[in-house]
Amino acid sequence: MTDYIWGDAEVTYPDWQGTIQVDERRTGTQLDELVGLDFDRWGIVGIDIGGGESGHTLHVLAVDKQKTGDAHYEDVAAANGGELPVTDFLIHDADPYAVLQALTHVLELRMRVRSTVGLTIRVTALGDVPEQD
Repeated sequence: MTDYIWGDAEVTYPDWQGTIQVDERRTGTQLDELVGLDFDRWGIVGIDIGGGESGHTLHVLAVDKQKTGDAHYEDVAAANGGELPVTDFLIHDADPYAVLQALTHVLELRMRVRSTVGLTIRVTALGDVPEQD
């Protein structure tokens, strides 16, 4: 399918919901190299990892710099009715989680079970599994 709005993650039964933030690693191999895109041509603006029980796929969304030049993304979107036009690349021959790990300096993923959405969760004890001395 082409020509669609890329939005928040959605599944049929959202048993777990949450957020993720990544502080990108600036040393080592950069994302464009990890996925095989030409940095001079493509500006990666999105990462999409999805799938199911049979495996996961990695997509990256990128702006074609040959079409936008050096314009800021906000200016490109403004010139396109408020939407940023991108290409959705399915990345073959790459483990999505290995790419995520290589990209990451610091990662925070927090998910909560659906029945707790909207509730404040206070941590009142700490533990280890298996229990540590």
